[in-house]
Amino acid sequence: MARSTSVRSRPVHPIYRSELQQAAYNHGFRKENGEADGWLYFRSDEGVPGEIALASGSEEGGAPWFLAVEHAGVAAKLRGEFPAALAEPVPGQFRGAFAFSDQAEMRQALSRAFHLARALPTFPLSQFEADVASLGDTEVERITRERIGQGYFRGALLDYWNNKCPLTGISERALLRASHIVPWARCGSDEERLDVFNGLLLAAHWDAAFDAGLVSFDDGGRALIRPDLDPAVISLLAPHEIAPLPLIDAHHRQMAWHRKHFGFE
Repeated sequence: MARSTSVRSRPVHPIYRSELQQAAYNHGFRKENGEADGWLYFRSDEGVPGEIALASGSEEGGAPWFLAVEHAGVAAKLRGEFPAALAEPVPGQFRGAFAFSDQAEMRQALSRAFHLARALPTFPLSQFEADVASLGDTEVERITRERIGQGYFRGALLDYWNNKCPLTGISERALLRASHIVPWARCGSDEERLDVFNGLLLAAHWDAAFDAGLVSFDDGGRALIRPDLDPAVISLLAPHEIAPLPLIDAHHRQMAWHRKHFGFE
């Protein structure tokens, strides 16, 4: 349940101002953007979208520690990942606020906010378009475009899925694959190709099975298995031992395409 913040309209205590500034700087928000009503405001100096605000809670400063985020997609994702930390009121035009009893927890959420903002549409697309603006349409240049795009797509998936396969928990990057739901070649635009919601970060064996249409997922994230799949493959995947994928509405259109294309519906 949301709980009321104790952020008051007062200057931030100098000691805690320094700690909040350091937290923002260390987690990607290095551009100070003013102060109001007990909140310090920051933006990324890398062009990552969305402002964040930090505050300390007590009269003297310190715990609880507060984080507010402007980016709607980031706020929605953080609400799912930190449900016990929901706080109110939310400052200004921000879309979510969170309270933490421990500064380390606040920093963890701040790090997630940065990585999510870097992953969510349309930041990867804007980076990609800037990088390929000078390329033409020769075969070599088309291959180069795809290589660059796949790199940004993988980076976005690593950010969104917190550097691990959501099915297996595997975090060894050499074993993680950036899986398009609708394949690159079948996408109608670069926007779709670079959309983090058109992808999954999967361990190599799950990626191979998903790419080949041996498995798919329903809108609740539950694994769907081809009825004629080799028992040895089922044993390797162990689909009944995994939690459902945490899919959201933005994944559903692409996943519906995958199920239809491979005959799951």
